[in-house]
Amino acid sequence: MHPAILATHSLVRWLVLAAGVYAVFRAWRGWMQRSTWTSSDGGAIKLYVNALSLQLLVGLVLYAVSPLIRGAMADMGAAMKDAPVRYFVVEHLVVMLIAIALGHIGAAKVRRATSDSAKFQTATIWMGLSLAAVAGFIPWTTRPFFPAF
Repeated sequence: MHPAILATHSLVRWLVLAAGVYAVFRAWRGWMQRSTWTSSDGGAIKLYVNALSLQLLVGLVLYAVSPLIRGAMADMGAAMKDAPVRYFVVEHLVVMLIAIALGHIGAAKVRRATSDSAKFQTATIWMGLSLAAVAGFIPWTTRPFFPAF
């Protein structure tokens, strides 16, 4: 079960990244061009936030079944001294939770913004911060780009 969930988590990252780039690009372009906010702009934000939420769910299941996490939980002192283990047990989890929070908070702020310009600016900043955190804490070097099931 663990390999399939890990592969799913690795594949969903591409959905998260693509949706994030799309949302940030639309928001930035709308901000720079002083465009009118449309339902498609809101849809891009929703797609990104929903992709983040899906990845969170898959990640939590992965966290629950991972032998690496189980081993680390048995001896947290040793896990904290081992940088690669600490990365997956604590650092990746914490930063990704922050990225998800930034995406959700940003989406709520966009909905409450009163002008089109404010919506685009808010979306660019919050989704951009979220996407930067996601891209910065994906384990690029320790996981294959496209896993096999």
